[in-house]
Amino acid sequence: MRQLLIVDDQSILADDLADMLPWEEAGIDIVHKAYSGPEAIELMHEHAIDVVITDIRMPGMTGLELIQEIKQNWKHTKCILLSGYSDFEYTKQALKLKSSDYLLKPASDDELMTSVRRAIKELEQEWLEISSMQRAMYSLREQLPKLREYLLLDIISGKQSLSPQRLSKKLATYSVPFQENDDVHVMLLRIDDEDKLYDDGESEALIDYALANIAEEVFGDQLDMWHGKDVNGFIVCLLKATAGSTIASDLDGWIESHAFQLQHVVKSYLKVGISILTSKRGTFPQDVSPLYQTSITNFRQFVGNEREIFVSLAKEPTRGTPQLLGELYRPPSVLQMLELGQWDAASDKLEAIFREIEEEWNGSQEHVLEAYFSIAATLAAIAHKNKKWLSDMIGEDYHAFANGRPINSAQELRTWTSRAIASYRNSVHSEDKDSRSGIIRKVQEFIHSHLEQASLHSISAHVYLNPSYLSKIYKTETGEGISEYLLRARMEKSAELLTQTEEKIYEISVMLGYQKPSYFIQLFKKHFGITPQEYRNKVTN
Repeated sequence: MRQLLIVDDQSILADDLADMLPWEEAGIDIVHKAYSGPEAIELMHEHAIDVVITDIRMPGMTGLELIQEIKQNWKHTKCILLSGYSDFEYTKQALKLKSSDYLLKPASDDELMTSVRRAIKELEQEWLEISSMQRAMYSLREQLPKLREYLLLDIISGKQSLSPQRLSKKLATYSVPFQENDDVHVMLLRIDDEDKLYDDGESEALIDYALANIAEEVFGDQLDMWHGKDVNGFIVCLLKATAGSTIASDLDGWIESHAFQLQHVVKSYLKVGISILTSKRGTFPQDVSPLYQTSITNFRQFVGNEREIFVSLAKEPTRGTPQLLGELYRPPSVLQMLELGQWDAASDKLEAIFREIEEEWNGSQEHVLEAYFSIAATLAAIAHKNKKWLSDMIGEDYHAFANGRPINSAQELRTWTSRAIASYRNSVHSEDKDSRSGIIRKVQEFIHSHLEQASLHSISAHVYLNPSYLSKIYKTETGEGISEYLLRARMEKSAELLTQTEEKIYEISVMLGYQKPSYFIQLFKKHFGITPQEYRNKVTN
């Protein structure tokens, strides 16, 4: 059902166009009218308008302004400008706004009908192209690089569990030159000079794209390469010999020599250093995820924070002799500091541990894990010692080790530890606050129950705290001293007794702990501004 909207500030002209022409012959089923631009916009929101015919000169919102807003919000609606002004500037603006037509008044009926038919035909052709297989395949080709990357990341992470038939079909659809039982290697590329990526305004994505293109150029003569960027920031490349490759007998050696060439070219032309690790050989697709996981672990083990390193797992890399993290076990321990609430000292201690991992052990993942499990055990011990669940104390960060998610770098360990300890500290602070709130409540309950004999010493004995310490925390939590609260409680009670009982003033004085009525009267007058007797007279009369 096609709908037409006619817009003209001269209502007679709009009505004539709407009512007098046989719009059904042009394929129009419903005709709407509007006498201003804003009214037309309202109708656009209410109806699925296919074609708009609008005058160009209208008060408030011109026809050109109306078309501009329509194109911003209803890009497929066709617009026809109708005007008595044959100014070329209007024509240029109409063309710029992609109007379907521009007609000069007075336009004949045939011109209007022909223009609307043409607009309807254009609209039908647009939607036909959008929904056609040709458009779908074009879109697929546009998205192929990302689709290939997503499929590779699913495979290396072990998430992709497609049947061989479905995987084969996807590989063919995405034009990926890999198939079942191919011999493959995993290659990890890491940009070492990330701090230089933005020096000349180039984005990280552009550098990644250029690096992948250079790698394809260096390896492309003999190897097919399939690449994507993983969550750890590595460019992951899956390599296999091409059908006509001549290097099968020494594939590992060829990859190694060309990896050095890749480092050289990237350094020369992209002005950044890269580190590279290549895996042992495996079979596609079943060995891809294990090869990738092994490569990630060994990259951190053998490359770590070093720059412009190449490691081949086809050979056994040389490792130094491991040792304990000295700072982690040097007293006082992190556990002792946290138990005593020595937050700054604990922070300094942890930072020294992280620096040792980075500087002395090159970010070794084994040392990262050594520190990680020790810190996690420390937090668990503190939680359980305080009869708390660790998951309650540190929240979401608990799931990092409870669900077996590894900490992969010293920086990640630093970030996780900082969050976990901050959560623990907040928990301790909240617990202390709750504990203090309980003490305040007990103090106030005791005062109201023992107004006659309540004193700082009797109150502190009741809550088992030193009088000076109790005074300090009470003042901190409430903003007033215990003696001030006790005076206020006694004065409020005395006012109650004066108005609701027949007790003598001296009797009320004794009931509230004041042995000298004169002193009580003095305090009462200072608090309320009048004497007890004046207060009783004023309230009861």
